Amino acid sequence: MNERVFRLGIIGFGGMGTMHAEQIGYIENAVVAGIVEPVAVNRKKAEKFFSGQNVAFFDDVETALQHIQVDGWIVTSSTNTHISITQQLLKKGCTVLLEKPIAATLVEAEELRTLVKPDSSNLMMGHILLWNKEFQRLKIEAVKLGKINAINCSRQRSANHRTRYPGESPFAFIMVHDLYTVHSLVEAQEPKSFSAQQRKHDQGGVDLAQAQIGWADDTYASLVANYLIPDDIPGGGNIDELTVAGQSWHMRLLYENGVIQIVAQGKVEQVKVDPPKRVGATNYFDDALRNEIEHFLLLIAGVASVPVGARYQDACQIQGWIGNFISLTQHEGAK
Repeated sequence: MNERVFRLGIIGFGGMGTMHAEQIGYIENAVVAGIVEPVAVNRKKAEKFFSGQNVAFFDDVETALQHIQVDGWIVTSSTNTHISITQQLLKKGCTVLLEKPIAATLVEAEELRTLVKPDSSNLMMGHILLWNKEFQRLKIEAVKLGKINAINCSRQRSANHRTRYPGESPFAFIMVHDLYTVHSLVEAQEPKSFSAQQRKHDQGGVDLAQAQIGWADDTYASLVANYLIPDDIPGGGNIDELTVAGQSWHMRLLYENGVIQIVAQGKVEQVKVDPPKRVGATNYFDDALRNEIEHFLLLIAGVASVPVGARYQDACQIQGWIGNFISLTQHEGAK
């Protein structure tokens, strides 16, 4: 019997749309059947990417839904379009993989509630770190070591993000990655306290965001996200780090390094995470993205469920956290 080939559509062919298309190209039982992209420069990029392939191109979702049949849609458009596009898809009975963040605000995210199934089986949130082998191994080790007391996350990007992504606050644009990992580590518990700070650069946008979260069991998380790395730094400008500590233990992960440092019981151990070796996915980021897409295919086939962290209710919970941070920094005197 021939293996089922899943037909997928991608809405939005910017950076993330391109990365999804690249990974789908390496999955034997999946093909891209349609692209929705109204922006001319991105449309041309998509047409070049799929040159010679049987892919249909559309300017809007409504037209695409009228002319092609796909098994699932991947939404990688700009955040301000997420809700309207996903509403159209869910109303037509489609299964959707939606890139984070779910929306610009929690109020917008709530507009999907009546359309999403209770188990979120028609809407899976795309959050790549949940599928990252380094993070998955760190969580396994944390469970072995016991209760978590402190989580510290740092996500730093080059200063050119100020101009490349104007108006994109680090809270929603990059800190959201770490909020999903924190959410996973505390098993989706709702916090009891929030605090936050931000800094604005000369052009008026935010280039530094800091947040602190506390839970009823005395677990605390501290997060920082910024666009402060000089553009001319050798090797690029991404530094992503996660540390987790308990009563008598400490773990540190520098993403894409493949090593988790564990200090416990008077010993320092370097736990190595096997590097990805699949064609087209030789780093942890690409490998995680492919893992995510492959799980989406299993969801479409009805043989897998949406895991905690990728459900609609999880996305709404985290969007609420981001809303709290932004509200706190907008009070009089906030920097």
